[in-house]
Amino acid sequence: MVGVLPDIQQGGGWNVERSSIEEGQDFFEFAPNDFDIIVSNPPFTKKDEVLKRLYELGKPFAILLPLNSLQGVSRYEYFKQGIQLLSFDKRIAFHSPDSMEEYRKGSSFATAYFCRDILPHDLIIEELKEYRKPLKGNANE
Repeated sequence: MVGVLPDIQQGGGWNVERSSIEEGQDFFEFAPNDFDIIVSNPPFTKKDEVLKRLYELGKPFAILLPLNSLQGVSRYEYFKQGIQLLSFDKRIAFHSPDSMEEYRKGSSFATAYFCRDILPHDLIIEELKEYRKPLKGNANE
């Protein structure tokens, strides 16, 4: 996402605070005292609940969802309040929960970042460049 979203891992000028259900911070109940933006890859099965919470919090956000999430009666009620899309020329590869060293190519579905009050335009399509660096951590460790 060259030049579109700040480099979250390095902070990109943002004060980054990580939260996780594994650390006792349930997204549906927890909110840091002071934050500017939410960036997440939420469980796709909870997309409607996540979107509801995001719009309740009223902060800018970028969340990775299946592209077909654009349609849906309950999501329409939120998206009509404003939504931006960052999509790519090819499908995103995902790391396996069993290994953060290698990722799976050839996802069977298209994804995009669904954003609010972040992008300079409502629709941006970028070239997706392969990122071969292993992620930290391993579910089996």
